[in-house]
Amino acid sequence: MNSHVRAAFCFFAILFIAAVCSVSHANAFFEMGGSGAAVTMGDSPKMYQSVLRIGLADQSSIEKGTFLIYGNGTFLHASIIPKTWTFSYGKDGSFHGQGTVETTTGGPYNMTLDGKRIFATAESSLWRVTADMQGSNADLILSYFVTGQDPVPTVDLSQNATIIIPNGNSAIASQGFYMPLNLEVMRGTTVTWHNEDNIDHYLQSQDGHGNITPLFNSGILHTGDTFSYKFTKPGTYYYFCTIHPWRTGVVTVS
Repeated sequence: MNSHVRAAFCFFAILFIAAVCSVSHANAFFEMGGSGAAVTMGDSPKMYQSVLRIGLADQSSIEKGTFLIYGNGTFLHASIIPKTWTFSYGKDGSFHGQGTVETTTGGPYNMTLDGKRIFATAESSLWRVTADMQGSNADLILSYFVTGQDPVPTVDLSQNATIIIPNGNSAIASQGFYMPLNLEVMRGTTVTWHNEDNIDHYLQSQDGHGNITPLFNSGILHTGDTFSYKFTKPGTYYYFCTIHPWRTGVVTVS
């Protein structure tokens, strides 16, 4: 191999390595965005519209992010300052971040950001995101539905959710309600109840007035037993334990 051929080979090898690195970096970037509402806390709270967009460099850091809050004659544009943020993305699709955002007017805000994944496909996911922005001028509570690429897209694609019947659930004076008491899921989710109490339970669907409906009933659930039902239509679904009728729960399907 002469010197010209070696030089050309090295040049194209460098280009190939650079291209591979570039593709690898691009694949490590995830974007998500959506809209929602913001509420100012205080003696006279107000409601605003809001838009969120964030970009994740990987599962442990935010590369960029912006928030728009507008309405009632107010327009607030805030940008995430990445170097101030800590961020973690869980295997269940949830995430938590905390850091500083800088506004064009009004100075910096300390912010927490929490996302719970409620729907996933192989291509993208949907999260319910809540946030709290605290600054010298205002304290804002934000809520969003956000879609985008998912750093862990293959986890829990079957849309499953769990409700625990905890130990002590049956006692009238007990604090052991269903966990969670009001489960929020997307249409098509299969909900499974786990009886972790040391006595039997029996789940029965009912309407909002306490009348029994034929939607589902679990039969007797002994300790360790489970019961599952797939919710295919949006709505608010109530249920109770026929053995301990003061124990009621709710599944909200959107």
